[in-house]
Amino acid sequence: MDISGYLRRINYNGVLYRDLATLKELQYNHVSAIPFETMDIHNQVPIILQINFLYQKVIHDHRGGYCYELNILFHHLLELCGFHVSMVGGRLHHGNGKYGREFEHMALIVELSGRQWLVDVGYGDFSLAPLAVTPGEIQSDGRIFYQIIDPVIVDGQQYLGVAKWSNSKQDFKIDYIFTLTPRVLDDFHSMNEFHQTSPESHFRRSAICTLPTKEGRISLINNKLIRTENGKRQVRIIQSDDHRDEVLEKYFHMDMVYLP
Repeated sequence: MDISGYLRRINYNGVLYRDLATLKELQYNHVSAIPFETMDIHNQVPIILQINFLYQKVIHDHRGGYCYELNILFHHLLELCGFHVSMVGGRLHHGNGKYGREFEHMALIVELSGRQWLVDVGYGDFSLAPLAVTPGEIQSDGRIFYQIIDPVIVDGQQYLGVAKWSNSKQDFKIDYIFTLTPRVLDDFHSMNEFHQTSPESHFRRSAICTLPTKEGRISLINNKLIRTENGKRQVRIIQSDDHRDEVLEKYFHMDMVYLP
């Protein structure tokens, strides 16, 4: 993997220190430059969890990806930068106290100076900064407040939860649960296949692309382009596949030459 090409892709021009400031900048630049997107699943293009394949797609071909793709790439980048980083498995919160399957989500844990940090560039609308794995501590990425919850008991198993502040509920709402057990890539292959092929997969039913902006966030969800700026929400209807391609190119900077 060409680390210089990766750093250009995320507009990172700084020195690569193995410290929290560098980790924060790398994560912020990554989520700001590379969209969370599921267009390959929508177009029935197989997603292969191999680093060379992912580098070609996301870095060289100027695409985005979903949790496994983006966090695998970022894991590899952090390792090359000298960070102590591991992949961990998560289960998404589907509402009403229901959670998805094991390894439904991938996140990263980075250890720095005796502390652990939850790092996730592949969730979509999530923290723009690392979150200290310090249960109960209220943290902010500059926009939203987060909290690590311990323990969360699901199916008789103990997990950590990462929760986001909800203005409507005036409480913290869990996005997903995870453990600190280091995982290997093979652990995620089955769920990668599930997300692409199962009728139960949310990603099979929805075409998604999203990026944070200076004012808020911009997202394409199926036939809608949703822009949130300073708390105000605007919705435009996507008229056709060609219109969708134009939107992806204009707002998400995706090189449509490589998208089927």
